[in-house]
Amino acid sequence: MAEQRQKFNETNVYRVRRNSRLTEGLFLTKLILKKHGTAQIEGMGECISLVAKLSQILSKDNLAVITKIREENIEREGRREINPKITVSLKKSADFDKLTDGLTLREN
Repeated sequence: MAEQRQKFNETNVYRVRRNSRLTEGLFLTKLILKKHGTAQIEGMGECISLVAKLSQILSKDNLAVITKIREENIEREGRREINPKITVSLKKSADFDKLTDGLTLREN
């Protein structure tokens, strides 16, 4: 039986990829916060700077509060390389709903 792929927004995790854009990440993280109340932004290697930038902007704009930052090194089996990974946990700020009043979630 083929494994079904999870839809976006089923979990509160947003994984930053190499081709992720800042504006896209901000929008998607806002959607996650709106649905779940919390969000977890993850990135490895060269994506770490974008994870930090996303969480800083959301915090500075009073949309989210940073609750936890976790860093770790991931070692790939069979290789000698070690990739750094960062995970930033966020929760909605008190003003989030007022600031994102025009943002609505679609139900499919």
